Amino acid sequence: MNKKKVNVLLFFLISILWLSACQTEQTQTSPPVKEKPENKEVVAGILAQDRFVENIGWLSDSEILSVQNDDDLSSLYIYNLYDGSNKKIYGIPSSFVSASISPDRKKILIHSAPASYSARVTIIDRAGEVLFQEDIPSYELTHSWNQFDDNALLMTSFSEDWSFQVFHIDVEEGTMDSIEVEQPFVQWQSKSSILFQDWNKEEISVAAPLISQNIQGGEKEMIVDTSVHFNQFKDSLLSIFSREEEGPFAYQFITANGEIQSEFTVDLLSRYSDWLIPYYDMIEGKGQLITFVANEPGSFDTYSGTFSLEEWDTVSGGENVLFEDLPLEPIQCSPNGDYCLYGNQLEKVIDLTDSTIIQLLKEEGADL
Repeated sequence: MNKKKVNVLLFFLISILWLSACQTEQTQTSPPVKEKPENKEVVAGILAQDRFVENIGWLSDSEILSVQNDDDLSSLYIYNLYDGSNKKIYGIPSSFVSASISPDRKKILIHSAPASYSARVTIIDRAGEVLFQEDIPSYELTHSWNQFDDNALLMTSFSEDWSFQVFHIDVEEGTMDSIEVEQPFVQWQSKSSILFQDWNKEEISVAAPLISQNIQGGEKEMIVDTSVHFNQFKDSLLSIFSREEEGPFAYQFITANGEIQSEFTVDLLSRYSDWLIPYYDMIEGKGQLITFVANEPGSFDTYSGTFSLEEWDTVSGGENVLFEDLPLEPIQCSPNGDYCLYGNQLEKVIDLTDSTIIQLLKEEGADL
């Protein structure tokens, strides 16, 4: 064998050894394949029907807040939907009216009525410790949590003649101060500014300009020139409006710097003096709006048709029909968007991963 052939053979042998070493090294340094996480499923029938009042909402991806009757006392319970376990966190000493969960899911506001024309506002943490409590003369009460400041919310108290007063509550400071606002239904736009529709007081209308107001200096700015309905989320503002008097209506999502993020057009059902905005909820982490849409046009007062449940991606503009035939009832989705509480008392769960509906109420005479 001549020297040239020996060199070629030696080259091929070295190449094979080098490739084998590389493959061995790659095999050794490759990350291990992760096992699929355990599939969590909601347990049906975990709520006793004879004690159940209503569900309030999600405290986490697996926990919900529920109101139960304990003899003559309404109590708040935390239920784990995956194993059915529950824990009582607070007994409401006066007549229960309503409750809501803060955007950070760490605080709970309870509206109770210790006497006629009086409201008691109690804010507790998840352990049931009272963080804030105040009695307010009130015929009716509304409130709005601040998504940009976990310790702030707005409270509007109505008198019997529907005159009103708006308060700024600071939970951490334990203060409740009145603020001057022209309209009663207000939402936070930022840590220091609020939004409201500037309705014409002289005539009935179905739309109004959307106004921003700084609560510290009082400066105002028009954000949208006409809006039928609005909702400020953490990452975007939803404004619903019509370019024509009878529709269709646009669901427009606007970023913090005023740019239009996306827009969807639907037909709304008419009512005697306005338009029906079907129930909806925003899955903030995914930028997805889950909403009902009427399957037929018409008037809500005489409507006998059905509703579809649709998912809208507020960033890409994509749409997806989740259910084609459901009753129109309130809906509230978990933070991760896998499940939604559904029903007039949020007593059911919609599994968005496989389009099934789970009943949380235990049937009479059934075993858990």
